[in-house]
Parts: sequence; C-alpha cells; structure tokens
Amino acid sequence: MNRNLILNLMLLLAGASGAFASAFEQANQQSTAGDFTGAAASYEKILADEGPDAAVYYNLGNSYQSLKQYGPSILAYERARLLTPRDPDLLANLALARKAATAFEGSGLHPRLEAVINHLSRNEWSWLVVGSALVVGVLAILCGIVKLQRRWMRNLAIGIGGFVAIVIAAGSTALYLRRTDAGRGIVLSDHATVRLSPFEKAESLGTTGPGRLVRLGESSGDFRYIEVPGTNLRGWLASTEVTAITPEDSRK
Repeated sequence: MNRNLILNLMLLLAGASGAFASAFEQANQQSTAGDFTGAAASYEKILADEGPDAAVYYNLGNSYQSLKQYGPSILAYERARLLTPRDPDLLANLALARKAATAFEGSGLHPRLEAVINHLSRNEWSWLVVGSALVVGVLAILCGIVKLQRRWMRNLAIGIGGFVAIVIAAGSTALYLRRTDAGRGIVLSDHATVRLSPFEKAESLGTTGPGRLVRLGESSGDFRYIEVPGTNLRGWLASTEVTAITPEDSRK
C-alpha cells in the first residue's frame, strides 16, 4: 500500500511538472510570436496556479515591457529579483524598464551599500547568519573539549571565530537595513494620483509615474497610504494603482 501511495505521488508530481512546462512553453510561444498581451495573461495564470517562479516573473516582465506597461513590468522584475537577486539579465532589464519609466529607485542608502545588501536575498542573508551562528557554537564546543595547546591551533580558532563574527554582523546589518522590504510597493498606473485623503474627489498632491517604488501604509476602503522615498510626497493612492512587491502582501 505504501508503494502505491509513493507511486501515485510521483505520478502526480510528474503530471504537475509536465503541465507547468507545457503552459510555460505555450506562453513563450505567444511572446515569440509577438502576442505580448496574450503571453502576459498566460504568465499571470501560471503564477496564479503554480505560485512564484523567477523565470515566469522574468518573462512576464519582458512581455509588459514590450507593451510599454512599465509599472507591471517593474513589479514582475522586482518579484523575480526576490528569488534570483544576482541574475544579470534580470538586473539589466529592470534597469532598462526603470530608465524608460524614469522610475529610478531611491532608498536613501549609498548605492554601493545598497548593492551589497541586495546581492543576497533576505532568505540567503538569514541562512548565512544562522549558519555562521552554528559554526560559532560548534567551534566553542570543540574548544571546550579539545585543549588547544599549540599556538597555531589557538590562532586558527581565533581567526575562524573572528571571521564568522564579522559575517554574522554583516548579515544582521543587511537584514536590519532590509527590514522594510515587505512594505515596499510599485505604482502600476501611468497616471497614479496621490490624494490628501482616501476619497476619489480628495485634493491631488501630485503624481508618481509608473513603476515608482513606494512604501506602503494602511488601507482605507479602496485606497492605500503611500510614501515616496527621497521625496516629501505622501498620501493616498487608489488600491488598483499600487501593489506590494511581495506577493503575499498584495493579497491582504
């Protein structure tokens, strides 16, 4: 009975994988044929059915960029970057989309520091900190069990411990600086208007432009409070004009 259960699970997984590959290939063919609207719809359906996937997000971003829909394009690229932060093609296309939309990212951090903390995903930084902490624990146990009588052994232990401590400090700093990642959003609409209060007829405070990175605040009815980093612009956007980069947050 256990063998049958395992076999059924394997067949189910193989079927799901085959269905994903088939849908992905069909969407790619639509894109190759120049049907970017159809391709985008197909990629969106794959993501809705199968969940986050870096390659699907990347191709979705390409489709929207071909349609000159820079808000959705930048959103797709940013979601792909959560999964593959060092993909050179992804980073290049994201930069091109931002340039086309004049939606340059401004977090307030020095560009080199920002590049360092974004070199790894948040999960990778977390695993690096946890793994380094385990190394420190194992090293402490070994030092307690084995008497390090030779000088080179003591120096080696000190060197390893110092290096790991630096890694933990760097990882913890990166995670702290990226603590607001879950609250980042992207403006989707070309004519998104920031309003003084969460009402359609409220006073306009200005526009953001598509693809602009914003900080997300509370929701009120059909509006979301936002702040535009690096500016004094803050207020309410229609919920249809902005969405969170992290897919889970966008469903709240």
